[in-house]
Amino acid sequence: MSKKEERLPQMLDLMLRPGGASIQEMCDRLGISRKVATDYLNDLQGNRIPVQEKPDYHGKTNSKRWFIDPKEYSRSFSIILSDTERLMLRSVLARTKMFEHTELKGNMEILRSKINAVALHDPKRRITTTYASFKGGKDYRGKEEIIDTVLRAIEASVTCTVRYRSANSGGNKTYDIEPYTFVDHGNALYCIVAVPSHNRDIRVLAVERIEAIELHADRPFLLKEGYDPERYLGESFGITVEEPMRVKVRFSREAAFYARERVWGQEQRVEDQADGGIVLSFTAAGRMEIKRWALSFGKEALVLEPLSLARETAAEAEALAATYARAKENI
Repeated sequence: MSKKEERLPQMLDLMLRPGGASIQEMCDRLGISRKVATDYLNDLQGNRIPVQEKPDYHGKTNSKRWFIDPKEYSRSFSIILSDTERLMLRSVLARTKMFEHTELKGNMEILRSKINAVALHDPKRRITTTYASFKGGKDYRGKEEIIDTVLRAIEASVTCTVRYRSANSGGNKTYDIEPYTFVDHGNALYCIVAVPSHNRDIRVLAVERIEAIELHADRPFLLKEGYDPERYLGESFGITVEEPMRVKVRFSREAAFYARERVWGQEQRVEDQADGGIVLSFTAAGRMEIKRWALSFGKEALVLEPLSLARETAAEAEALAATYARAKENI
């Protein structure tokens, strides 16, 4: 929560009092300058908070006080949130931290301010009730215009030309896309698109790999029949879309508790083992992501099926062991 988000509820409390508040009282209470207090007042008025300015008859000549009529304030919102809904809303807004170090930060602060307007007046002591961790998140500095263009193209359903850097080849390719859906996954941004030159195949593009984009307002498109992002990504283990496969992994007793408490894929089943371990099975797509996930458990996980994935994971583990063996010689 920013300093501004912490101070605005206190400023509202002052103005909602029967006697309102002067600029100086706001400054003393919040520890801010008169300019900052004036800026906050302008922000509140810009967000349609019914702030009223009246002469301060008991103050200095030309001094003024600021008021908010409680009844008018309550009528200014059409949405009433419960405590649980407030908490959920703050959790959603916390996701905007993804843009903290980009030029879009200002847009996100305005958005939070507008949405928070329905929950600004809260006389309780404000604490951080939700927190979004972005460790391992991607850096979108310099990608603001690309993000904005993608969003506009999705909203208008128009074709774009992109220059895209492939993760496998490392080179850039230029082609047309039909942007369908913006996806927030694993502290990173993706876009589900159709590619006209490949029979409108559905693909997922990582936003940070889009090097350039051009929007064609005169080239609209219709969504591919039957397209549903939830169904499209539903079978994916992560963000990679491939042919789904049935996966079976044995976890030791030490890792069983963690492995069984989450849903990793569709049609998930858990078989208890005599030694306290489990055999976890589920259906999902994304071979590379599943392999990396299994390896993240180290020796506590053993891929059993499909056999081809078990062999690939074993080969990866052997290569990892060889790398550490070579490094150990130099330590």
